[in-house]
Amino acid sequence: MAHRLQRWIGLAVAGALGAVALVPMPVLAAQGATWNVAVGAESKDAGLQANGFFSNNITIHAGDTVNWKWSVQEIHTVTFAPEGPPFSVTGPPATGQIVLGPGFFPSGGSSYTGGYANSGIFGISSASNTYTLTFPNTGTYNYVCLIHPGMDGTVNVVSSNTALPATQADYDRASTPKQSQLFALASSLLGLGTAAAAPNHVTAGAGQLVKGVGAVADLRFAPDKQVVHAGDTVTWTNRDPQTPHTITFGPEAFPNGFAAYPPVNASAGHATITNNTTLVNSGFIANDAAVFPGSPSSFSATFTVPGTYPYVCALHDQQGMIGSITVLP
Repeated sequence: MAHRLQRWIGLAVAGALGAVALVPMPVLAAQGATWNVAVGAESKDAGLQANGFFSNNITIHAGDTVNWKWSVQEIHTVTFAPEGPPFSVTGPPATGQIVLGPGFFPSGGSSYTGGYANSGIFGISSASNTYTLTFPNTGTYNYVCLIHPGMDGTVNVVSSNTALPATQADYDRASTPKQSQLFALASSLLGLGTAAAAPNHVTAGAGQLVKGVGAVADLRFAPDKQVVHAGDTVTWTNRDPQTPHTITFGPEAFPNGFAAYPPVNASAGHATITNNTTLVNSGFIANDAAVFPGSPSSFSATFTVPGTYPYVCALHDQQGMIGSITVLP
């Protein structure tokens, strides 16, 4: 029933998104204009993420400049003609590592006429929260986010004597309801995740791919507080097709989220936890086999001693993805 409901909600929202369209109107804009594209969108508490570019298809004049602005807590890139992923996984999940690739780092100048150009990862390797390119030549230029497959956009550059189909205000007006609809979809996934969490089970994030946009993600544990008894086992399941998560207890001793890829004090997707001062890390639990080959989608922990055990997702704790397990005698 939950899967049917989720599919119905996804189709309804996708249909609504398709209805939010710009009505082509001839626009005469000043030469050398600057255009703005938002990189991702999020709810006020950062728990709901819309992984898309807003607007992801704009038409500008030759000589105009585009600013991609990142103001969310989920990481993204703006990448033209990608030459490879921002990272690769080496070895099995139990002992492997994440190795940084060229896509992790910024590349290219301030003027774009084709070829590879990359913002770097906003929030990690990008020098600022804005990526700016000027487009001197006409043409159609496609770009992607390397972190989120399916999150892509297009800059259509036309000659200076060609009327544009929309203004910046038009693009902004179209983006606002689209983002609201995406947040509604992500919120519904949180409810479905809570409903799917049977006793001693927790949904560790949920998400859905959205054609023409990218994806939505719910960065929350559901429920975020669970009460069990000593000797019980709790299982966390990632229900996001794209975004990885971790289950991390104790001191989060990682220089960055990527370092949390392999498990710590856990094996075969399971750990026995006896205190809340020792680091226990699930490693990445993920469903995207192409990006994280071999990674499990769930993790279990058995609690043997009464107490309160706070935990986080090492990738998204700053967005509020935290939880706790209370263990009774």
